Amino acid sequence: MAASDKIDSRLKNVYDNPGDKQALFDDWASTYDRDLVDDLGYVADVEACRIFISLVTDRQARILDAGCGAGLVGRRLKQAGYTNIHGNDYSEKMLDQARSTGAYRSLQQHDLTLPVASDQPYDAAIAVGVFAFSVPSAEHLVNITRSLKPDGIAIVTVNGKAWKEADWESKLDGFNQDYPDARLVDVQTIDYLTAEGIDGRLLTLERIG
Repeated sequence: MAASDKIDSRLKNVYDNPGDKQALFDDWASTYDRDLVDDLGYVADVEACRIFISLVTDRQARILDAGCGAGLVGRRLKQAGYTNIHGNDYSEKMLDQARSTGAYRSLQQHDLTLPVASDQPYDAAIAVGVFAFSVPSAEHLVNITRSLKPDGIAIVTVNGKAWKEADWESKLDGFNQDYPDARLVDVQTIDYLTAEGIDGRLLTLERIG
């Protein structure tokens, strides 16, 4: 089996077996970033950070990297000069990898289907590679926006294959009406897994009130 096929199989297991997600990511943590970038042409982090940096100009802003994984986004933001990055993830082994980057002021284990626990709200949030076929899903986006200060923004990617097959567009159709404390500002198409020919969607959300 080719390396990319093995990685595709792991991704399928993650998407199809949400109950086993923590164990699957724990097992994958040490090679996760390298496998996605080198074998699948993963560039969602590049695209999301580019847009995030254009919108969040304060390098001292208090930032949540939601579902931070092994720290790929945190490293990029640190390289761009951000100094107050906090991360959470479902997998403790992923958090160990993220901790080794030195990009984060704090890290905590967290399930994004639940509200984010924090002693103070964040100025901005970013969630890359977290939302796809299974949980967390569209209804859990408010767990990220509700962690923000009023007018704070969140940048969130969605796997493009999941966007079509799981009908994310319909799920988000009434988002602004369903959640009056949040607003879906924009949806853009981005590159995602270039070696697989899979694009993505980048959502810009805002905390209201």
